[in-house]
Amino acid sequence: MIRTLTSYLRILLAVAFLALSSVASYADKTVAELTGEDREMYDMFRHLLMNGTPEEFYSFADEYAKNLHEKGYMMLYYKLLSNKGFYALRHNQMFRAIQYAKDLDQEVRKDSASDYYYLATGLYGDVYSSSHDMARAERYFKQALEEAGDRDVKFSMRVYLHLAEMLCMKDPQRALEWAEKAITTSKEVDNIDYLSMSLAMKAYIYYIIGDQTEFFHAYFQYTNLRKMDKPDFNYRYDNILEVAKLTFDKKYDAALAKAKEGNLAVDSALAVVRIYALKGDIDKGFEAMKSRYLELDSIYSIIQDANFNHLAAETDLMRSREEVKANKMLSKRLRYWLFGATAVFLFIYIMGRRRLMKKIWARGKELKDALARAEESDRMKSTFIKSISHEVRTPLNAVAGFTEVICSPDNQLSDDEKRDMQVRISSNVNLIASIINELLEFSKSESEKVVAEKEMADVWVNNIGQMVIQEAKGKQNTGVVLQFETDLPDDFKIRSNTYRLKTAVAHLVDNAIKFTEKGSVVLRCELQDNHVRYIVTDTGCGIKEEDRERIFENFHKGDDFKVGVGLGLSISRRMLQTLGGDVWLDTTYTNGARFIISLPCGG
Repeated sequence: MIRTLTSYLRILLAVAFLALSSVASYADKTVAELTGEDREMYDMFRHLLMNGTPEEFYSFADEYAKNLHEKGYMMLYYKLLSNKGFYALRHNQMFRAIQYAKDLDQEVRKDSASDYYYLATGLYGDVYSSSHDMARAERYFKQALEEAGDRDVKFSMRVYLHLAEMLCMKDPQRALEWAEKAITTSKEVDNIDYLSMSLAMKAYIYYIIGDQTEFFHAYFQYTNLRKMDKPDFNYRYDNILEVAKLTFDKKYDAALAKAKEGNLAVDSALAVVRIYALKGDIDKGFEAMKSRYLELDSIYSIIQDANFNHLAAETDLMRSREEVKANKMLSKRLRYWLFGATAVFLFIYIMGRRRLMKKIWARGKELKDALARAEESDRMKSTFIKSISHEVRTPLNAVAGFTEVICSPDNQLSDDEKRDMQVRISSNVNLIASIINELLEFSKSESEKVVAEKEMADVWVNNIGQMVIQEAKGKQNTGVVLQFETDLPDDFKIRSNTYRLKTAVAHLVDNAIKFTEKGSVVLRCELQDNHVRYIVTDTGCGIKEEDRERIFENFHKGDDFKVGVGLGLSISRRMLQTLGGDVWLDTTYTNGARFIISLPCGG
């Protein structure tokens, strides 16, 4: 009996010694202590973690993990498994991240490495955070902080920042408390990297809740630290803070442009919504929120269909960590539960796959439509190059030829001939300028959908028509009569943009003159159904029936031998649409062509 007890004691002491040796080996190498080949492998791992492709990273990570385990560098080994999970999350590989969390959880339990439970718990927190299950994510992050204690200050500061960002919408006050904790801790350990990120996060939270005074207070602390130019300063949040400052400075357009560039390190869609909210533009803020909601709905649908049951299974596995060790019967029941959950998961996965395939088919149709638009764009590009090369080259050749003749020392031209050539040179230069102006107007009309209120003013309707006809008289063909008629009093006005309205009407009149060899071009103003109408009627060649649907297309020309690049009608329609109006061809008129412009009287 005594011998049996002695044997048991020896076995227990040996096991205890091995356990203590194993625990001691976990921390026998830190990053700072690595040298030679060990340091080279660690640096390569960090490089691939930040910049490597998935194939490169996972291949090297598996090799490196085996090397660390064989050498007994267990602390680095566990952190490597954790970083594999972070990498998978960053590349939207949710299922793989869950698997790495499970592997890490099993490793630390198998080795009884309780000092490193927090790595697995924290990784589960990141998984739930990426799945937008904020309640579970917060619970696991808090548990990870308790398990970490004072052993890993950098981990704790990272979790503080994650909690602050995660809670900034749900509970801003608690988010600020976590940010303050990160600031305090980073100051205590003199960590400039996390101090800069913590100050930036505090400023960002005040931006989200719209507190301008507190934002600038935190922002100045951040910028003062940045001015010290310390090597460890982290510039990660520079762009979002610039967006916030521009917003509070009421430079909303600049803030929106900066936000839409991306690379904000936070939710850029949320930043855009905040800009519109502070600007007071409810409609655009709602549109931004709706767009983000639809985008997230699509993403969440795929993530949840593929991973929800697996996430639930892994949650139960981690929660039962201690129970599994204490109760084998519970472990057996858990295996049965996991078997059932896997069956349910497979069912949901199949259903989700069917749903995903439907989305893929719909996306395929969208891609076909996009290809058709791309082919049309390529056709327009070819047409544009052909038209521009012809339209610009012809007057340039004329200018070059006349200039060479005038400047030649051997010319014996009379004064009348010289004046005639000068007039022709001037005419061709004006033609080139006109073409360039059309292109600039086209570019501007392409980029703008609505004219801002500040660009609107009172416009006298008859005055616009009179100016257009007056300016067009110098361009008319011999024998073509230009007339302006109106049913409206001279003091009748609407709210519009003078330049755009006049330009649109002038394009139609110029077009009518170009295609009318004899007869008349009449510009008429009238009021119908609370809309002002400008009606341009000519007695020219008219428009072929096959061209009636295409005349408003970019670069379409009814007659390739006429001067111009085929943008006049397209520019007119776009400009009028930015003013809330439109223009169309009156197909009932057969003695030439008639175009009708309609604008609401309210602007």
